[in-house]
Amino acid sequence: MRVSYTKLDTYKQCPRKYKFYIDKAPQDPSRTMALRFGTAVHKALEFAYAKRYKYPPKEKVMALYRTLMSEETNPEVLKLFEKGESALEAYLDKNEVAHMRIVEVEKKFSMELGGGHQIEGIIDRLDMLPDGSFEILDYKTGQIPNAENLGQNWQIAIYQFAKQRALQTHRIKASLVYVMFDGHKLTYQFGKDELARVRNDILSLIAKIEADTVFAPRVNVFCGTCAYQPICPAWTHKYNVKKQVLTGKTKDPVVVDIQAKIDRLLSLSASIKRLEDETKQLKEVVALFSRENNMTRLFSDLGTVSVSFQKKRAYDAARLAEVLRENLLRKIVKTVDTKKLEKALPYLSEEERRQIESFITEKESTAISVRPRVDDENQDLLDL
Repeated sequence: MRVSYTKLDTYKQCPRKYKFYIDKAPQDPSRTMALRFGTAVHKALEFAYAKRYKYPPKEKVMALYRTLMSEETNPEVLKLFEKGESALEAYLDKNEVAHMRIVEVEKKFSMELGGGHQIEGIIDRLDMLPDGSFEILDYKTGQIPNAENLGQNWQIAIYQFAKQRALQTHRIKASLVYVMFDGHKLTYQFGKDELARVRNDILSLIAKIEADTVFAPRVNVFCGTCAYQPICPAWTHKYNVKKQVLTGKTKDPVVVDIQAKIDRLLSLSASIKRLEDETKQLKEVVALFSRENNMTRLFSDLGTVSVSFQKKRAYDAARLAEVLRENLLRKIVKTVDTKKLEKALPYLSEEERRQIESFITEKESTAISVRPRVDDENQDLLDL
């Protein structure tokens, strides 16, 4: 197979989205706004930093960006472009060509992975640093992610691996550059073992893709912005059946009836959720009143509410581990089984018991039992 980071990441998001992508299925233009904006920023930065006889002044770079912006008519996309205009200009001011040693811009690569598979891609920019090492830069126009997960980022791992092979050096690091956030960089340098792990993970995923004959849709958070949503099997009802019912294009009584039942089910579920939240709040108020007034049963014409207060002993697992012997640790500390511990206490030394008793805490819990009286007289009130 010939794969890329985009293809692999798309399959991880959703196998059906991957199938649409490699088949070049039609996309919903209203769902490609962020992609079009990101492409424009990349084109402007490529124009700014690509090697020529002479690098263009900032004004020409911004003129190109505004030309790309003028091709858009969607108000939402234009908002993105307008916000990106000042961010791009600020980035160009902070990253003048005179202060950089740019080696490559938008450079394609293709690399053998093993098993006859190849991975390919395009690296936005490669710089040589003052100490002779290299830095890969990949422009991003989205939000800054959690930096703790950089070691799991396949994209920059693939780029670093490819450049290490091409340049025959390990003095390479990779950075994600967030243009919209003042050019903020997240940088990581993968070790040999990390790159080997990523390579093995990629080969495992390729084997999974090769074995996939269904490419089943996977409903997740990416669906909200997926450009293939209107043609996806997981969304057929929304774009076909539901739309036909709402516009009156179908008179099929079964289809109309099931749509009504779906609406009713969702309405009831929303009501139940609201009632559960309100019930929880009311129980907390009732429990507080009962505790303050030393009452365990409360009455109404609609039924009774019983309240019980319980105290449960709790143990600090970390401190228990310092006191208990190894044979007891295996039985008790793993889950801090209070009953097992209390059964074991008589067999401990007096000093051990004294230490354990010193850090016992008690947690109070409340149990509330609600018994409504259901009859014709108050049924309407209970329904509320």
